[in-house]
Amino acid sequence: MNGRWLVVASAVVIIGAAGCSSHSAIKAAPGTLPAGTAELSVNGSTTRVTHSVQCEAIDWLRTINTHGHDAGVTVVLSNANKLVAEFVRFHDFDGFTGSYDRHLQGEAAVAMTGPTYRIAGTAVGYADAAPTRRTTAPFELRVSC
Repeated sequence: MNGRWLVVASAVVIIGAAGCSSHSAIKAAPGTLPAGTAELSVNGSTTRVTHSVQCEAIDWLRTINTHGHDAGVTVVLSNANKLVAEFVRFHDFDGFTGSYDRHLQGEAAVAMTGPTYRIAGTAVGYADAAPTRRTTAPFELRVSC
């Protein structure tokens, strides 16, 4: 009887280990990012990649936050009638602090490829190089929640 339980327990452990074995990561479809990933670029700077993405959806609004050490980007998208960016705010991202605000300043377009949002446009704000001079900066974000 003890031998039979040992065989059953061994089989369960072997099957469980096989089910948890590591396989190569599933690759994202072309034009998409893995969930929880963002690629960000402001003012033509080198694209930065972060895996610190927080997304929250309430009704037709989606809030996306990316946070670095002291820098970050906050995006609010609306899908009430069609997919639009309500605002994009940059806090000391590559030396730029500013925003795009729908109907107020800047411009932005949003598109989706699978689960990945692409938001591109211009933001108005201030750069560390000239903190007293208002400037416009092009940006592009690709984010997957």
